Amino acid sequence: MNVPEGAPDVSVIIPAWNAEATLAQTVGSAAAQTHRAIEIIIVDDGSTDCTGEIAAGLCAADPRISLVRQANGGVAAARNAGLARARGKWAAWLDADDLWHPEKIARQLAAASASASPPAFVYTGYRMIDTAGTVQPLPRTLADLSGETLCRQIASTYFTNVSSLMAPVVLARACGGHDPLLRAEGIEGAEDLLLQLRLAIRGPALCVPEALVGYRMHGANMSRAIARAARSNLRALDLIAQEAPEVPPWVFKLARARTSGFALQMAAAGDVRAGSAFLAGLVRRDAAQTLLMLGRSAAWVAGSAMGRRLRDPELGRAFAQADPRTVPFEGPMLMSAAELRRLKAADAKRARDDRADRWHAA
Repeated sequence: MNVPEGAPDVSVIIPAWNAEATLAQTVGSAAAQTHRAIEIIIVDDGSTDCTGEIAAGLCAADPRISLVRQANGGVAAARNAGLARARGKWAAWLDADDLWHPEKIARQLAAASASASPPAFVYTGYRMIDTAGTVQPLPRTLADLSGETLCRQIASTYFTNVSSLMAPVVLARACGGHDPLLRAEGIEGAEDLLLQLRLAIRGPALCVPEALVGYRMHGANMSRAIARAARSNLRALDLIAQEAPEVPPWVFKLARARTSGFALQMAAAGDVRAGSAFLAGLVRRDAAQTLLMLGRSAAWVAGSAMGRRLRDPELGRAFAQADPRTVPFEGPMLMSAAELRRLKAADAKRARDDRADRWHAA
């Protein structure tokens, strides 16, 4: 194997807990990147299955792969252990059951190199896949939010899949990596959103509008714990409101109301009581905006079921065989044209008002 000498360009961080069924395939998709100057850091987060043994075997087969073992501390602690060890200029996170297209890293680096200003993070589109790696319908829309788009990201609670995210190591460390606070409060789930928004506070986003990640959904996914994810998202928004006081309060009102869709998900999953309780809390904070957004969510779900969304031409195909360029980018969901114009103006004002070098800010 031809392994580049010196420090890698990208440090790939793979947290793994009881991931014996998928780890080898996931690491293989990282090792097969056409951009070879990478290191792959597997963090075994106290697995009780054969994850550690599989990881050790992968390390023996490829000198770019290393293994960190630690007691179980949760996904944020595992990702941060990898970030602390990273030697690359960029950090790219890859969950232990997801897959990468071979060109993923190369296309992100090319986009960053061509950018007029250094991005705080570069993300890509993704496709949902099942346990067999077959492309499934996306429950959310994809959006290209390149540029200074913090307000639009907040209001739409738009977050990219963490396995699509790549950020400068120095900036990710300045943001504190993935915050363990949510786990400490018993509401893991929105660590990815929280890091993305903290990065966006410090600089522009950059999107590669192709599905270069296969995001595997199954019963063990953290995001399937709907009630916990709902509370986690609200907590993340409250933390960002404290850290970005220049963002107008109405932006966060839109964002909190936007989470009313979780109530519909809880009800659909059979937990009507939890959904009602969550919705009641949102209504107490802002009844009008919450009910408006709830209505939009219900209409969107109905419209999606009736086929009113753009159809992915690769549905039912293996992710490895799907053309990443054909995935639909429909824009932020549940936002009116007037709201998007107002959010765009808020982002432009924020960019004009802030002349400090936020990209280097701690």
